[in-house]
Amino acid sequence: MKPNRVEISFKTIVSALLLLMGAFVLWKVKDMIFLIFICFIFMEALSPTVSKLEKHKLPRPLAIIIIYLLILGIIYFAFAGIIPILIDQTTGLINTLPTTLKNASILGFPLSNVNWSSQLGFLQNLPSNLARLTISIASNLLSTFVVFVITYYLLLERKNLSDYGQRLLGNSAKVKIQAILDQLELRLGSWVNAEIFLMTLVGLMSYIGYLLIGIQFAVPLAIVAGLLEIVPNIGPVISTGMAVLIGFTISPITGLLAVLVGIIVHQSENNIIVPNVMKSTVGLHPLITIVLIASGAKLAGIAGAVLAVPVYLTAEVIIKVLFAPKK
Repeated sequence: MKPNRVEISFKTIVSALLLLMGAFVLWKVKDMIFLIFICFIFMEALSPTVSKLEKHKLPRPLAIIIIYLLILGIIYFAFAGIIPILIDQTTGLINTLPTTLKNASILGFPLSNVNWSSQLGFLQNLPSNLARLTISIASNLLSTFVVFVITYYLLLERKNLSDYGQRLLGNSAKVKIQAILDQLELRLGSWVNAEIFLMTLVGLMSYIGYLLIGIQFAVPLAIVAGLLEIVPNIGPVISTGMAVLIGFTISPITGLLAVLVGIIVHQSENNIIVPNVMKSTVGLHPLITIVLIASGAKLAGIAGAVLAVPVYLTAEVIIKVLFAPKK
């Protein structure tokens, strides 16, 4: 019996090499592709609001700038109100907490027996760490500026994207590209509305909790908690950590109650509120939402967790449009 011969044509070899080269190039520019995809999501999410402002006789460039100023204003007033307070409260915490803990007890166990100088040594570097964090954020302002600029031009050219696709891919592609853009605008717009609702709800729940346990500066802390809700896992830890530090300047019990408030708010949000809100607004099953966020965090960290749902929605829309049965 003659062995089977497998012949590989020259065309197959060239095609395989071109495929490998294409994959290599895509891997090298993956960061740029990721950046452009973020800008595309922002474009589709902000486009409905820009269009509504246009209906009120506002020029499209001015409508985009107004939305940008509103977003930046909310972020600025939230963090400008909390960071100086946090640094001041942290310095006071470092000076007073060892004395406070020395005179306190839990369930009859005197805390004065604990060597707090070694246990709380990490707090001595906390103000400098906060300063370094601020510098790190400032160093990333260039990337943020690039995202805003690219998104600005994408929003300006939103109505012409299907025409550009027609020039590149032919007349048959225009209808599908327009259908993809329209459906993405609807789905991603719903996702943004859901995120805004979640941030508002988390901020309100945090404000009520901090108010009940007697923490000062409940308003800026609640605003920060709401803004950081969009960053899964890390955001709740940061916002709760801020509240705990300020709580410990009042008393150890208040600090522990702040931990409890953070756990209740964010566990409720992660396991109950987020899945059900995404189901009612975006149409995703709660289990799919949880799996997407967990998978995104595992594959790409914070950015993956934040973008897991919009990436899934984008892929779903593209597949449905491209493979829809012809009428």
